[in-house]
Amino acid sequence: MEDRQEKRPLGEDLQEAMGAFRYFHLEGRREPGDRFLQPWLYCHVYASGSRSKGERKRASKELKRFFKGRQLQELLEKAGLDGPALLEEHLFDSAAKYLQICRDDDGFGRKMFGLMRMKQDEKEDKIISDVYRAMIPLLASLTDMEEGPVMMRALDQACRQLYPQRLEDMRYLVETAKDESLQSVLPPFEDPVPEDHGSDSGP
Repeated sequence: MEDRQEKRPLGEDLQEAMGAFRYFHLEGRREPGDRFLQPWLYCHVYASGSRSKGERKRASKELKRFFKGRQLQELLEKAGLDGPALLEEHLFDSAAKYLQICRDDDGFGRKMFGLMRMKQDEKEDKIISDVYRAMIPLLASLTDMEEGPVMMRALDQACRQLYPQRLEDMRYLVETAKDESLQSVLPPFEDPVPEDHGSDSGP
């Protein structure tokens, strides 16, 4: 497999066009909104439910609606052969951003009907469990969605980079997952974590 570091950088015009699509102004906020957080939110919400056949179907519908959106498709078509790499870069970048938001949000993972905040170690456990016991398995089950494997790898890398001290726990969750295909999609844990994708993808 070709080393990602040896690939030529994507053109500035493509990055500028993708940035214009991805980021948008939010009234009353200094930070721009990020459309690429949507698929992670959809995935998290539906993975937290019953994951019944109906829930999986709805998750697939919402994710496909995002990826098949006219503006995004036009950008990827314009990118030509660079389209898959462009999409992958922004998925990896946004997955890391999404998990960081979960970690830093005081409202995430509240207990007792939202009255009590989770302790930091409890939140850490929840995020890791959500990623490897819920979100990645949900994506693995959506076999009709071509972006699924890339999203799985993006979540996996984001979690490894967010909590590098918990790699053994992540390894255990992957190795004991009901869906054995996870091990063929995700990189081995003894390998070094790949270089950060999309470090220059910010607005």
